[in-house]
Amino acid sequence: MSSFEERVEQMRTPSMEKGVFYWIRAVDERGRTVVHGPHFSEQEAYAFGYEKLDGNFLVIPIRTRALDQATRVIKSMKLTETGNLTESIRRTRHKI
Repeated sequence: MSSFEERVEQMRTPSMEKGVFYWIRAVDERGRTVVHGPHFSEQEAYAFGYEKLDGNFLVIPIRTRALDQATRVIKSMKLTETGNLTESIRRTRHKI
């Protein structure tokens, strides 16, 4: 595992200490990734997701409140999941 992958894993691993925020990853009708957050609790994130997104989303714990850092972590997760570089670097929406 490269140092970048280790840093990403450290940022997304939940812990009992302060600083863990919950981010929503969804896909819009055009296939673009949507990132929303931060949410201060997992329940708050799920409530928002079910209310606005009809259940088509993931809640991801990340140790940052910064939108740009959370977006990078989520894009790297997508690259790891799909292996498709083109798909993972597409522009991301931040409004639902």
